[in-house]
Amino acid sequence: MNVKKIFLFAVPAIIIISAAIGWYQYNKPQQDVASLSAQAVTAENLFKEYSSNEPAANKTYLNKALEVSGKVLEVKQTQQAQQQVILDSGDPMFGIACTLDQPALNLKPGDKVTIKGICTGYLNDVILIKSLLLN
Repeated sequence: MNVKKIFLFAVPAIIIISAAIGWYQYNKPQQDVASLSAQAVTAENLFKEYSSNEPAANKTYLNKALEVSGKVLEVKQTQQAQQQVILDSGDPMFGIACTLDQPALNLKPGDKVTIKGICTGYLNDVILIKSLLLN
């Protein structure tokens, strides 16, 4: 009898708490990248650090705002119709993938740029999200 009462109160309480946490996370305000202070790094150095020692690079860069300077290798659209700029990392296969919040209309391969965004890690390319073109 006692176990039934605990079960009848615990399960709804867990469901309510889980729903409240999910609602909070879904409605959490977005970070304004423009107002964050950022660490400056070149595209080549960022890629070298990630490709040589990912755990150490994660401690330095993961979930932090970065200002990455480099040469545009490619400009393309993501599946969500956002503009993505790939910066040259010095590696012929991989680069720094920066997903821009606002499209940069006149960017073309070979342009030297500085992009500010939040680093989310390394998946062959180093990934920056919520990025802004600074120049």
